[in-house]
Amino acid sequence: MKFKTRFGFTLIECLIAVIVLGIVLTFSVSAYQHWRSFAESKKTLTELSSAISLTESYALTTRRSVTLCQSQSGQSCDGQWSEGFVVFFDENNRHQIEDLSERIKIFTAIGSSGTLSFYGFPSSNYWHYQAKIGQNQQNGSFVYCDQGAEGQDWVLVLSKTGRYRVDHERDQRC
Repeated sequence: MKFKTRFGFTLIECLIAVIVLGIVLTFSVSAYQHWRSFAESKKTLTELSSAISLTESYALTTRRSVTLCQSQSGQSCDGQWSEGFVVFFDENNRHQIEDLSERIKIFTAIGSSGTLSFYGFPSSNYWHYQAKIGQNQQNGSFVYCDQGAEGQDWVLVLSKTGRYRVDHERDQRC
């Protein structure tokens, strides 16, 4: 008696394959979300560091007042730090963009998983730098809080001289 050979998978084999695939996808989606949150946190820190360095550099090389402020539109100092920020020449020290041609660089929104805040003295809406040491300069802390993943929070502490350091410990303001 000859048996016919059938090629294919049984129902049990298909169910096991689907279950294994589901488990693998569960872990990979979680890892992807953590990786994305990490990348967004690093991008925000890099852009903020760049904006601070740019503010200081333009003030020192041009001997003019330069301000970094929160800006949603890039046209004025408005919105939240998470919505973007702009570096501009601030001749009148009013901390507002009065001439659009005086803008140096506009930085766009940081993303959806984190929030960026500035706690500064005398204002939390801007950071001002003048080439003359000790005049109208301020200190403060930029705090990045990640709602997506643990361990991605950081605090950028800014001194009056424009130097900064980054702490990667969770801040109580998060």
